Amino acid sequence: MNFDVVIDQKARFVRVALSGNPSIGQMLSMIHLLGVESETWEQTATLVDLRGVETEFSQLEQFRIGEEAASSLSHMDKIASVVPPARITRISQRAARRNGIDLCVFGDEGEAVAWLLS
Repeated sequence: MNFDVVIDQKARFVRVALSGNPSIGQMLSMIHLLGVESETWEQTATLVDLRGVETEFSQLEQFRIGEEAASSLSHMDKIASVVPPARITRISQRAARRNGIDLCVFGDEGEAVAWLLS
């Protein structure tokens, strides 16, 4: 495996940190598996830290990531995605929101947590 996933359950949200160099297929599969796993969580808010992901996904791939998040994580109330500020495009955010999920992309983890807890 060329990427790692660390899940840390906090009191009011779950923090998922990804690192490495996943392919688009691996990323989509990971989101799907995260959807299955999160069905058992008490928390309905998730922070996904993507700052350790080295792969630079195309605009189409970012759109697919947002669609998969909407499909697999529809049971979550809020999802905050943290990416390096230079990589913020909001393509996945728009795709997820278009499909009914409250996902917001941030460049700062503190801002993401504040939004999750608001």
